[in-house]
Amino acid sequence: MKSHLEGVRVIDLTAYLSGPFVSMNLAAMGAEVIKIERPKVGDPCRWNPPFAGHEGVNYQSKSDIDVSLLYLKRNRGKKSVSLNMRDERGKKILERLIEIGDVVLENFAPGSMARLGFDYERLKEINPKIIYCSISGYGQDGPYRERTAFDLTIQGTSGIMGVTGFPDGPPTRCGAWIGDMIPAMYGLSGILAALYSREKTGKGERIDISMQDACFSMIMDEALDLHLERGIPMRTGNRNPRLAPWNAYPAKDGYVIICVATNDQWEAFTAALGREDLKEDPRFKIQEGRSKNSDEVEKIVLQWLKDLTVREALKRLREKRVACDSVPEISQILEDPQLKFRGMIQELSHPKSGPTGIKTAGFPIHFTECQAEFSEPAPYPGGHNKEVYGELLGMSEEEMLKLTEEGII
Repeated sequence: MKSHLEGVRVIDLTAYLSGPFVSMNLAAMGAEVIKIERPKVGDPCRWNPPFAGHEGVNYQSKSDIDVSLLYLKRNRGKKSVSLNMRDERGKKILERLIEIGDVVLENFAPGSMARLGFDYERLKEINPKIIYCSISGYGQDGPYRERTAFDLTIQGTSGIMGVTGFPDGPPTRCGAWIGDMIPAMYGLSGILAALYSREKTGKGERIDISMQDACFSMIMDEALDLHLERGIPMRTGNRNPRLAPWNAYPAKDGYVIICVATNDQWEAFTAALGREDLKEDPRFKIQEGRSKNSDEVEKIVLQWLKDLTVREALKRLREKRVACDSVPEISQILEDPQLKFRGMIQELSHPKSGPTGIKTAGFPIHFTECQAEFSEPAPYPGGHNKEVYGELLGMSEEEMLKLTEEGII
């Protein structure tokens, strides 16, 4: 079965998370991703513990083949070559790869590619159809262009931390690495759009993804400026400033999430509680009233739940089709039957020592007509030198040996 992106070749210059997450998803959809890494150094994530290898998983590297779990997770389905791009001979090799590539992906600091001699204008000279995607903290221009960025700084400057947490608490980071992953998804969308456009126009594209831009776009679903004007707290914990009940509530043995958005759902909720009197209460009859009196709604829910287990509460709520669920711990998430059924909980493999026993996420897009999955483990750094340089670029064994000895590949 063919894959959607079969025949698309990605020259991947990225490291850490945002860029590798883009190329990993492109690989899952069938693209050939050639990850370029510095000789003997590789992606810096390769050196982050814990490590996997022949001796299992350890927090200290035990042998030369040990590879970080982060590297193994973020680089599934890719090929890896080593290349010194600062050397002129290395630059010539990169030019040859760009000539046969479709996409160049990088997440260097702005200006780095130009200093190497590979800005967009140069890439277009090498390959007029090339799609060049950059992901950086604050974009390729603007007053913050030179700032160094990581997930935490981006969650802060985008406003995510400003809207996350409880009203009386500090700005709080979202536990998932969304400062990197949201921009990655925008980068993926931009590349797919550019590939489709190229089919019609024959022209390449320059894509500039700012991590701050991408994450800021996600907080603006709410009317935050109006909330500020009316004194509505920016950080509302698990509550929703427009809807009630809408929270994670404590039961006897855990937490229950309850979400009520419409008047019909409120009536179903009151029936689940056995509180028909609430259905006609003028304070709660319409959404605006429930929002205005949300503290009273919270008290009603808490009083109802105090003598119920999570299972008992969910049974009553689901009988009336109220949107609800439990809040499982991560150990329970990793055993979730729905995620297992959908193929989302998989075992991570090492390219040389095989299965690690460590769980990882599968590919979340399910197609009917084409295959999309993480079918291959992450590569061993530089493990595809012979295939890429020998078979794709036609280098001889002698030439590759000489370049290896001189630290070029």
